Amino acid sequence: MKLKSTILFKPVGDFDYICFSKQLEEAVRLYGCNFELSSKRLSFHNEDYIASRQQYDATKMITRLLEFRQDCRKVLGITSVDIFVPGLNFVFGLADIIGGVALISTARLTTFGAELEKKSSLIDERVFKEVAHELGHLFGLTHCHKPNCIMSFANSLSDVDRKSPILCSDCLNRIRLK
Repeated sequence: MKLKSTILFKPVGDFDYICFSKQLEEAVRLYGCNFELSSKRLSFHNEDYIASRQQYDATKMITRLLEFRQDCRKVLGITSVDIFVPGLNFVFGLADIIGGVALISTARLTTFGAELEKKSSLIDERVFKEVAHELGHLFGLTHCHKPNCIMSFANSLSDVDRKSPILCSDCLNRIRLK
């Protein structure tokens, strides 16, 4: 499956994408794409932060990421701050399928309970899965009803951890049809 697209990874705020460059590269490879790491960061605006929630509004940041979509590249912003969309307590990520931009946050993916001893590999796996999930949206995939598919909706860390690191056969076929 070669989609012949280039994904622009855009750090948001002080996010250090070097820590996750391997996961970003592997997620892009899942879709047969090229990627580029942006040297310029997207800065936060005052209106992004909602003090009453102590979170950042993902919809506002998605709108600003649209400015960086050019040359038919898709854009994935990555941040370490906690994000939300109206109506939900938090989100791991958000995509604008039509606009071709998405945003993920590592804030809740790096949270641990009893699995402290598996910390590094578990963080890497979670970040890979959520990057791959949002990229799937950028290629037109919707949420999958199969809980083990990387495209299934995740409302908790256990949902993320339950996902397989691949697309199910149904989602894979939908990608191939495009």
